Amino acid sequence: MTNYGRYKHRLISWRVRGDERQRGVDLPAHRPTHAELFERTHHVREDTAIHRRALITGLAGAGLASPILAAEPDPLGFRPDPAFLEKAMALLKTHAAIDTHAHPGLGGSEAKTVADMREGLLAASSFAAVADRSVLRATPTGIVVDHAFAAGEAAAAYRSQIDRLHHVAADLGLPIIRTPADLDTCAGGKPPGMIVSVEGGDFLEGDASRLRAARDADDVRIITVVHYRPNELADNQTSPARFGRTAEGGLSPAGVAVVREMARLGLVIDVAHAAEGAVRAAMAETGAPLLCSHTHVKTPAYDHPRFITKETARAIAAAGGVVGSWPSGFGGVTLNDFVDRIFVLTEVVGPDHAALGTDMDANFRPTMSSYRQLPLVVSELLRRGYGEANVAGLVGGNFRRLFDTVWRSRRA
Repeated sequence: MTNYGRYKHRLISWRVRGDERQRGVDLPAHRPTHAELFERTHHVREDTAIHRRALITGLAGAGLASPILAAEPDPLGFRPDPAFLEKAMALLKTHAAIDTHAHPGLGGSEAKTVADMREGLLAASSFAAVADRSVLRATPTGIVVDHAFAAGEAAAAYRSQIDRLHHVAADLGLPIIRTPADLDTCAGGKPPGMIVSVEGGDFLEGDASRLRAARDADDVRIITVVHYRPNELADNQTSPARFGRTAEGGLSPAGVAVVREMARLGLVIDVAHAAEGAVRAAMAETGAPLLCSHTHVKTPAYDHPRFITKETARAIAAAGGVVGSWPSGFGGVTLNDFVDRIFVLTEVVGPDHAALGTDMDANFRPTMSSYRQLPLVVSELLRRGYGEANVAGLVGGNFRRLFDTVWRSRRA
């Protein structure tokens, strides 16, 4: 039994006084406007912001503390409802929750993050190598490319990171997810599955023929075409366009060959970080449903280069793809801001095309910084009327469908 299980009976008896709860099961007709949803972007309301110390002190004083809440490091921005937290735990035990993009334990703390996964009932996650990691440098204003790759550096960086991921899986007893059916073995607090992923196609050095070995020898199943380094394949969101016919960028001839081969091999094409012209080119060249694993839609209230337009988000959804909701600090402060963000994204793409993309352990000022917070996110979505079926799709079902479609469509 988990620590939560030992405390659960006491936790669910707690109620927040004077706080009536909405218990609808469908997306509510009275959803707030975008302006209302983002009202907390820069100012957390004093009457709703609940910081860890105040929350735990209050619960502990009543004898109702829970490790799920005690592990909470961030401002919540909402009062957790124990009844809905109970429902959230039940849902996560029966529906495999999947993080479409993350770097669990990046830097050597994999065991801790995996423990958080199990406590938060995450069934599987992308474990993403960062293809251009060795040439990037963080600055006060963002991530920049520090130098060009030396000969063989991109391939060596890929090899060392992929080998480490396989060692982590073996050491921690994590099943490697090779097919969609493998996800069925991971739900309900079992050892979480590892989806081997690569953020950036730099390791290919423009050579699509390397993809087969990545799939068959290295178990890679998701590749983000381009990251912060403008590579040989595609333009990204944060650099001037080089390919395509407009300032919106596109794919290079090598990039076209790579996305076509990925579709042929049944690899998930992730277009997070890609310029919007490159996203449309990937759709046109492959006809495959795409993953945009960690982003948000641009709104009048907040715009950022790493966000995508509503038109692109809807195009991804119309082609059967999925957009991962990203709990970044760009325009968000609290866990409630992340919940708001999920509602906004779902309003644009529909509940069948939204997913989780936390960028865990490599995110900018994350509004969700631990997998132990996943039941809290799910509980608040349920309380606010997102609906159980829609939550099941968001936390894993929608990505599972995309993965299944791509894998079944492989031709080699």
